[in-house]
Amino acid sequence: MIPFNYHHLYYFYIIAKEGSISKATYKLRLAQPTLSAQLKQFETFLNAKLFIRENRNLTLTEEGHQVLAYAKMIFDIGRELKHRMVDLNHTKGRTRIQIGVTNSMPKTITETMLNYLLRINPNIYISLIKDQSKKLLQDLDDHVIDLILSDAPHHSYKGKEIKSHSIGKIPIVFCAHSKISKKFKKIPQDLNGAPMFLPSSSRPIFQTLQEYFLNNNIEPNILGEIEDVEIVRRLVLRGYGVAALNLLTVLKAPAKEKLIVLKNHSKDIIYENFYLITKNRKMPHPLVEKLLKDFHIEKFI
Repeated sequence: MIPFNYHHLYYFYIIAKEGSISKATYKLRLAQPTLSAQLKQFETFLNAKLFIRENRNLTLTEEGHQVLAYAKMIFDIGRELKHRMVDLNHTKGRTRIQIGVTNSMPKTITETMLNYLLRINPNIYISLIKDQSKKLLQDLDDHVIDLILSDAPHHSYKGKEIKSHSIGKIPIVFCAHSKISKKFKKIPQDLNGAPMFLPSSSRPIFQTLQEYFLNNNIEPNILGEIEDVEIVRRLVLRGYGVAALNLLTVLKAPAKEKLIVLKNHSKDIIYENFYLITKNRKMPHPLVEKLLKDFHIEKFI
């Protein structure tokens, strides 16, 4: 019998991920006959058929799904080991944490978490990137980053391996510059027709605000939908209109002039939720574990 080796397992793993031998050849840089022969040898060794051919695509058999689960575990641990050793070599023994932040995250929330990490471990080495959620989730799955800071949970990504953890919620308040704030004495009624900046429609808080306006029969004059919270804050400080911002951004953001929080006479309270998204690891990152246990965003208001 042909002896088993991890090249066979890796070739199978890539074929399963790509869905066909022809696609896998580009990634593995192997000729198609060679890759087909390697797969056949692997199936002979296991005495099991791993794929069913459907047109030009390959579909995993029940045995194939079982083998893929083992392959994923093995190569996941390998990637985890690789990145852990790269981190140790790069940071000369210092604890490195690689953080992904979604593009829509308010800068004040990100700064608050970084400040917390630097306070509990002054010798930390932080690597931070901002990107789209989809790209960050792939980086998390590939062990390129250790966690994601997000304003939306991601329960459905690749089963139970990737989890969303709530780190709390912060009240949303309506704000304006002092020179126009006196026009808005009764909230939410005075928001009807008011010039207003909204977060981008891709953010969860956008839908929450729409429901708030609908419930209170409010139709503001929307000046624009802007993803970057800091830009919205600056526009409001220039007196262009009203914005709904999380209270931490209003209280903690540096500014020569402070935004005026408009008094809300409604019983409805709007909250913005925040999450840490992590992947299960054989060797959990100590700082990620610390964040999950002790970091609650409400403490910093």
